Amino acid sequence: MKNTQPLKKLRSKIWLSAIISLVLFVAGAVGFYFGWQQVKKPVLVVLAFHGVTDKPSFPWEIYPDTLENFLSQFKRYDYLPVDPVSFSEMFQHGFSSRNFLLTFDDGLKTSAETIKRLFRERGIKSVFFIVTDLIGKPGYVSAQDISELQNSFGCHIALHGKRHYEVTKIINEGHNLTAELEQARKDLGSITGNNIEWYAYPFGDYNASAAACIASTGIKMAFTIDGTDISEASDRMLIPRVMYLKGAKEAGEADPADWTPPRSAGTGSLTITLSILVVFFGMSWLLKAMMFARTLKQSEGVEKQGNL
Repeated sequence: MKNTQPLKKLRSKIWLSAIISLVLFVAGAVGFYFGWQQVKKPVLVVLAFHGVTDKPSFPWEIYPDTLENFLSQFKRYDYLPVDPVSFSEMFQHGFSSRNFLLTFDDGLKTSAETIKRLFRERGIKSVFFIVTDLIGKPGYVSAQDISELQNSFGCHIALHGKRHYEVTKIINEGHNLTAELEQARKDLGSITGNNIEWYAYPFGDYNASAAACIASTGIKMAFTIDGTDISEASDRMLIPRVMYLKGAKEAGEADPADWTPPRSAGTGSLTITLSILVVFFGMSWLLKAMMFARTLKQSEGVEKQGNL
């Protein structure tokens, strides 16, 4: 009686190796797909800057070269600057690429000069959040400056308050936040000739009551400095921004550099690398199946010769 056990074992090894190989190939393909989706995931991040100066004296001030480096890095990683005119639609209806919106707070003259330069050299249209009580004060833009920025440099003029003061403190101190912001909107609107519908919370401070007051004035979009990019769940009255602050990255806080590349791209690259390794393992199991098949064929040939 012939012993067929060795041939059966070889056939079993062939099937097992082939199945493992197929599973690994499928897992690798699925992993690569999801990794690629992560690498190419659309991103919309709003960047917030303050004074741009050759001699920064506060942590929120930035050297011009440092700002240029940030923007060059965003360009390197395929981000496109968002025209403020199209931002509302992107926020509401979604976006399909990497994008950033550039904003400046307080109404400083140094920021105004930077806004002009970035428009001339890079074609970037910025958002300028103005404190109305500071208009025309030393170091701050005048009404004429604001009109020029809007009309000649594509700058979107928005509100940063009547005074640079936390909205929660205004409420807690018994002042009428709604009336104060309505007056500020009116004053700024008289300069721009437009309805003022965007607002940035001074010092990033807010609560639910303040957000409701601000919405009641006719403000349609309000910006925080919560340090995240925009997601589908983002509230139009609490739109997050990433603010530059010297030393923030070292302290573990959000920094514009955290988005170059975006975290999803780093995770996706790791997923793709692992999926490629899985495919290599699949190939090794495929080679094993082929080796077992070759051995089986040789064994069957030997057996056939023995039967002649």
